[in-house]
Amino acid sequence: MQLLGLLAAFVVILVLVGRRLNIGLCILVGTGILALASLMPPRDLAVSIFQGLIQRDSVELVLDIVVITSLAGVLKRFGLLDTMLVSVTRLLGGARLAIMAVPSIIGALPVLGGAILSAPMVDLLGDRLALTATRKAAINLVFRHAWFYIAPFSPALILSSRLTGVPLGQFILRLTPFTVVMLLAGYVFLLRRAREVQAPALAAEPVAGSGAVVFLRSSSPLAVGIVLSIGVGGVALPLYVSIGVGLALALFLSRGHEDFRRDWLRVTWTSIQWPIALTVAGVMVFSRVIEDSGTARALVDYLVGSGLPIWILAVSLPLTIGFLSGTSMASVGIGFPVLVPLLSALQLPMAMVVIYTAGCLAYFASPLHLCQVFSVQYFKETVPRLYREYWPVVACLAALTALYVVLAFG
Repeated sequence: MQLLGLLAAFVVILVLVGRRLNIGLCILVGTGILALASLMPPRDLAVSIFQGLIQRDSVELVLDIVVITSLAGVLKRFGLLDTMLVSVTRLLGGARLAIMAVPSIIGALPVLGGAILSAPMVDLLGDRLALTATRKAAINLVFRHAWFYIAPFSPALILSSRLTGVPLGQFILRLTPFTVVMLLAGYVFLLRRAREVQAPALAAEPVAGSGAVVFLRSSSPLAVGIVLSIGVGGVALPLYVSIGVGLALALFLSRGHEDFRRDWLRVTWTSIQWPIALTVAGVMVFSRVIEDSGTARALVDYLVGSGLPIWILAVSLPLTIGFLSGTSMASVGIGFPVLVPLLSALQLPMAMVVIYTAGCLAYFASPLHLCQVFSVQYFKETVPRLYREYWPVVACLAALTALYVVLAFG
């Protein structure tokens, strides 16, 4: 009954999201369906919802979104974003390389909420290439996540290495083809036919001086926020604090703008994307209810006890956990401890690639994946439309994963 309820919850979420309802509210409806199917007592459900909302990760994520969207609005309103994009486009020789580079650079850093950081830049660069909103959202996702396979400071990669005992460098080497395929497929299916046009928003912003100097100055609020969140001298600030420093710097750099004195406070407040903050809260509550209701444990027990061949388990378990949780850490944290004892020493090096990449595929496409949520809401699109845009990229990654299945278990 729990597993049927879980399936019903996801079907309802996808249907409601497809009707352009707020994703956070759709997820809360799915949470109610899951709780009913799990026969969860009302008191226990209330406790799970409350704990899901007040847990540290939830509170910090909401604060992250508040500060990040405020910063994005300030950068855009007072011209820093346009200046940054003109300079990076000149440095890279065109908007096509620039629109690949922006989400890639931010995606290579372990910054939660990075998709909402890159979305405004991808939006304006996409205007230069006359791209649709759906195409921009797909680009923001694909090029951000291409580096998750090889970024040495990725928490999911580090955890995988520790759980299996395979050195991180060896693991990254085996995963490198996935980054290459994702970048190439992203270019071929999303950007190859794009042609640069002169968009009014950027054409109206002349940039004087050295391109590198202008870029460093205009991008410094983002750079400062990201660097402080990663850590300087071994001390890392919470993202909402570090981006808050970047917001203060952006306001300082904008003080010469003709509308700054009149508008700075209004822009700082009204730029906050409260619907996205609500969605984050919904995702965290849903994840908590899945755990507290025992549904996640029941799913793992069902799959492991099904008697399926190990190669099917190595694919299906991380796929299921990744899709249901919307996080790569969940598929790694559950998948490896359950599956590694079932693998031979000869199978392990290639099988761990299968487990990791299957989880990444499902996490990437999950309607609970926060980067997807942010991109959909920023570009005012729907998850089904976004699926239709990037499915060829996912298909290429799935084909490569299938090849590794043959290498590991064939």
